[in-house]
Amino acid sequence: MAGFDIHIDASELSNNFERFLLGLGFWHSDFCGHPPGAPSYEPVHHLTLQPSTSAEYKKAFRAVREYAVDHQDALRGYIEGEFFAFDRDLENKTFDCSVRAPFKVKTGFLAPGKFRESEIHVTMSRDKSDPKLAAILMKMGFFTAYLSKPYGIGQVFTVQGSHAQIQSLLPVIYEFLRQVGGAAECSVKEERVVGWWISDLRVSLPPVIEQIAWN
Repeated sequence: MAGFDIHIDASELSNNFERFLLGLGFWHSDFCGHPPGAPSYEPVHHLTLQPSTSAEYKKAFRAVREYAVDHQDALRGYIEGEFFAFDRDLENKTFDCSVRAPFKVKTGFLAPGKFRESEIHVTMSRDKSDPKLAAILMKMGFFTAYLSKPYGIGQVFTVQGSHAQIQSLLPVIYEFLRQVGGAAECSVKEERVVGWWISDLRVSLPPVIEQIAWN
């Protein structure tokens, strides 16, 4: 699927800004928790718009950013614009425990005022996928959260970093998932950042890759 995403990720969101966003066509796509004991990075408020063209994306992102700049109480959080650089679905098959994880990432946090360049999302059905695969992905360094989907609850596994890091991992994780199986309703996406704005340099962002250990 070619196109763009604009997300509003916020711990605080004013009613006026919410109405403004809904008027532009945004919808609520809030996360709904994460596995017990797993690190939590999902925002309280998560709104989404998916412009289909570059012109539509630029117009919407500019409008959202200008509103946030002009209204200091609009949100505490960040705005991110992303381009779908890779988006493929995977056919489900039986989990193969003999397939080894190809890498493990060590993560850390960016300095204030910095933002990731790209990310990989692996999304699958929480309840229909093999829980052993979910455990492997978390051990590989992906952080995870639950998200409502038409088929039920989806589990999103994410790793973020530079263009070079994500490009090195993307074909490897896709091939690993294709071989290992166990993932129902699975999709693999690379979403490249094309615009961002942070309300406050103290706002915390999800972790990014510091090192990749290849197996």
